[in-house]
Amino acid sequence: MDLILYSCKARLHSYFRQKKIQRVLLLALGIVLSGFYAWLFSYLLQQAQEGSLNMSVDQMLGYTNLLLLAFTILRGFFPAYIPKADFINRIYPVKPLMRFWTELVVELVSPFYFVLLNFLLLLSIISPDYTFLHLVQSFLVFLTAHITRRSFQIFVERRINWRSSVFWAAVVMAGAFIALEARAPMFEPISTVIMLVVHLASLGFFLTSNYFLEQAAFEPKRRTVNYSSNARRSLGWRLFKNHKMAKQLLLFGLGFKVLMLGIDATVYSIKGIHMLDKNASLWLFVGPLVIYTYVFNNVWGFYKNLWLTTERATGNYKEFLKASLLPLRMPLLIDAAIVVLYVALFNHEQATFILLMYSAAVLVLTPIGIIASFTSPKMVKGGILSFSAKTSYLYSFISILLLGLLFLPLLHPLLYLAYPVVIALTLFAMVAVLREYKQYKYKLFETLYKTE
Repeated sequence: MDLILYSCKARLHSYFRQKKIQRVLLLALGIVLSGFYAWLFSYLLQQAQEGSLNMSVDQMLGYTNLLLLAFTILRGFFPAYIPKADFINRIYPVKPLMRFWTELVVELVSPFYFVLLNFLLLLSIISPDYTFLHLVQSFLVFLTAHITRRSFQIFVERRINWRSSVFWAAVVMAGAFIALEARAPMFEPISTVIMLVVHLASLGFFLTSNYFLEQAAFEPKRRTVNYSSNARRSLGWRLFKNHKMAKQLLLFGLGFKVLMLGIDATVYSIKGIHMLDKNASLWLFVGPLVIYTYVFNNVWGFYKNLWLTTERATGNYKEFLKASLLPLRMPLLIDAAIVVLYVALFNHEQATFILLMYSAAVLVLTPIGIIASFTSPKMVKGGILSFSAKTSYLYSFISILLLGLLFLPLLHPLLYLAYPVVIALTLFAMVAVLREYKQYKYKLFETLYKTE
């Protein structure tokens, strides 16, 4: 218990050590927003109770739990990847079970989770339709989502001993969890304590599976560089292939994009409707946003040697523009291929809009990425397991906002006129930043090559 309390205290101190006022204000904003959304969901539950909505109270509660599940999982991977907490090195003489519980509890000590739990508590207080049983069930859904995210992070960050007995024990426990969930999904609202016990047993199986999976993950994935003498392979391919951290983040982001578009394609194949039409936020996955928010809003942070080579060779801003496009070429081709296949096979109706939006998004997000790389660089250090930010949060949200403007033609075709304005503004901002490069290069060098 002392170890858990000490680790939680260290986690809180590390969060508020830098930019204390800014982070306190962000936490206060999160609390205010949680109160607003609690009121909004309570209002929707009341409307469902009165029959003013096209869904029942149970359906509304089920959708609330599904949103909680999806939002908690996606928070770890979008708009940027968040590594798993690794507070206790494996060489320390701490029992594996104690290490597991400590890291699990410490991961829950987060402002994001505090705001999320504050939303659930306020919803239970405001809405009479959201009972104590529903609150406990939502808490179990929240824990299930957190453990799911931990499992994904383990597969991303560590090597798995696929033949070990603990891995197959994890598979058996996960199978028991899936079997129970198939019979009684956790997100569906309950009315009896017996079903709560069933969900507790299901969560216990999943938690045990996660523990065994962590024991089967014996070492972190290491950075390796594979050189090639094949002159036919472009520099863009080598920059993508040889930078293992950037490649892992990009492939993981593209994997999430394939997952979201695959879900939409499955729903369309079964029901003949698109999830994109029901939830506008899913359109973000159609554009190339993920490869920018994961890596290319900090292209010089990932490829600092490329920047230094260009700086020492020419110092010309035109050369910087060409060099910044080299690492983007291969991931953008992969991303565009995914979108073209999705449009060709599953979304002919919106083909014109998707292709125009995607082209405009490239012309908008590429200048924003170049601006972010010069004005707000981040030193990429510590590997994929580090807790440092890989890209600027500010420019990630600016990218999301600008991409959102490109969805305006869904409201009316006349709003395609907004495309030239947004593209012209971002290009003008990029040119202005590049012309002031001499003022930024010292900050770049200090940030990317500072000694600790």
